[in-house]
Amino acid sequence: MKCYQIIKWLMTILAVLLLPAMYLVPVLAELRGLFFWMLYGVYLLVVLFVWGVTGKGNRYASRDFEPETDNRKLNETQEILREKGRWTGL
Repeated sequence: MKCYQIIKWLMTILAVLLLPAMYLVPVLAELRGLFFWMLYGVYLLVVLFVWGVTGKGNRYASRDFEPETDNRKLNETQEILREKGRWTGL
């Protein structure tokens, strides 16, 4: 997991430093054009996706998940909704 974090930060630093480099480095300035901006946009989307995948929200989603307890609650809820449906259907 540590290697993945390093790669994520390197991708982010590269995305941030590429814009000033395109205007300051003469060799890179020649490459500016519509195709470059489309590739840069795709690269930014990939970086955002990598940041979203490694976010804390995904890490804690299944920490307190207990299938037996949650399935029992689900069955109770389904039974209550069935009972309500029987009485309101009359």
